[in-house]
Amino acid sequence: MTAPLLRIRDLAVSFATYGGVLQALDGVSFDVDKGRVVALVGESGCGKSATALSILRLLASPPARLVRGEIRFEGRDLLHLSEREMRGVRGARIGMVFQDPMTALNPVYTVGFQLIEAIRLHRKFTRKEAREQAIAGLAKVGFPEPAARIDSYPHELSGGMRQRVLIAIALACSPTLLIADEPTTALDATIQAQILELLQKLRVDLGMSLLLIAHDLGVVASIADEVVVLYAGVVMERGPTASLLSAPAHPYTRALLRSIPPSGPTAFRTRETKGRSLPTIEGTLPDLRSPPPGCRFQARCPDVVDRCTTDAVPLTSRSGGGAVRCFLAEVAEAAEPAATTDVA
Repeated sequence: MTAPLLRIRDLAVSFATYGGVLQALDGVSFDVDKGRVVALVGESGCGKSATALSILRLLASPPARLVRGEIRFEGRDLLHLSEREMRGVRGARIGMVFQDPMTALNPVYTVGFQLIEAIRLHRKFTRKEAREQAIAGLAKVGFPEPAARIDSYPHELSGGMRQRVLIAIALACSPTLLIADEPTTALDATIQAQILELLQKLRVDLGMSLLLIAHDLGVVASIADEVVVLYAGVVMERGPTASLLSAPAHPYTRALLRSIPPSGPTAFRTRETKGRSLPTIEGTLPDLRSPPPGCRFQARCPDVVDRCTTDAVPLTSRSGGGAVRCFLAEVAEAAEPAATTDVA
């Protein structure tokens, strides 16, 4: 078997705060294979963006600190590269679409200037050649009248057009991996569907891999090949999208599915959600400065048992593929024992 394009193992990241050390990520492991779409999902504060920024080494240190782990991309451990070597990876080999296009784009420069600078940073183009490349890049992402609108400022564009500019910047140097951090959060439902369709088309056309970060399982249902569910900095469940969404093994994954709106272009309907009022997940994330022993979802879990509050819960492989961090799932698969895969 070929090695995955991106391989993350036992990634742990902390942040120094006035109230103590916050454990943002604790033992996160997953792969992104070549040409595949992997979705990181979970509610705000679960560690999705921290994972993405760790891959590109964009977390400021201090306050951030890498505690342990490995991030291997195209065979190289990014955590051991020099800053100069990392500048050759960012943008050129790994592109990133940030969450809010209004804050990600510099308001005092035209979108064309920002796209041209991104191209010239990694390619030995003249400004004229880079401008031609920029216009072609805007056209590729469906930007209307790119030659006429390339000199527009961000505030002159709609949210959907600004997001297309960010995608064009991220793809300017044909990366092999694109990280999209909640690229549809600030957009209405119709534009959300257009952006997701665009990302899927570009992934196929360019033959790249996609790491999609989202808080809504409905957003990723039609685009992701695999899903990784994060909660409080820990992987709770991961597996092929179809099987994970049709038969979620972790109570947190089931709660996320029940919380999806039952209508709209990106909604994923299940028998549990049809015809019912939208439920919520009661409670809040645990304080990651002093996480509880046992399962981190214990205080909000409807199925909690005594063991969940005291014992460390391993990430255990499932017989049908994927893995889950839950004692109840272990019991359910007792007839067909599975191997522990905490750092596999």
